[in-house]
Amino acid sequence: MPAERSVAIDRHAKLFRGLADPARLSPLLRVGKGKCSAGELARDCGLSPSNASNHLQCLLECGLVLVEARGRQNVYRAADRQVLRLLDASTRILHSSAGALIDACRNYGASRRALRASSPAGKRAPGAARLRQTTTSKNRASSLRGELTEHLSARRRR
Repeated sequence: MPAERSVAIDRHAKLFRGLADPARLSPLLRVGKGKCSAGELARDCGLSPSNASNHLQCLLECGLVLVEARGRQNVYRAADRQVLRLLDASTRILHSSAGALIDACRNYGASRRALRASSPAGKRAPGAARLRQTTTSKNRASSLRGELTEHLSARRRR
């Protein structure tokens, strides 16, 4: 794969990782409807002020939102119409026939935090849970590498 293509894919992946966190996506969707203060974003998105501030800082550093000072408040807005178009396109995809498949997807369903909270590991000693998660993650990664290798081999044979 040419280096330029790899860089482009990495940049896309970085963008979508940033959008993958509901605590960042929710404020971004909210500012897509119009300007609002950090406090309004926290309230409207169900985030603590501290959490909202951290995620807004991330969105700001990534160039997805802009901020302007109005007196003692910071008011946020979407940085670019292209960001809003991307969010609109994702909404259209979710309302299409692909939306049901996305809802049924097991790979990207619940957040890790929700999975941890609902698992029996959440009730055990933190060290044991971390060790089990690491082992499970390694097993999952190994399994995914195997599946990917099989998939790529099958594609090459075609």
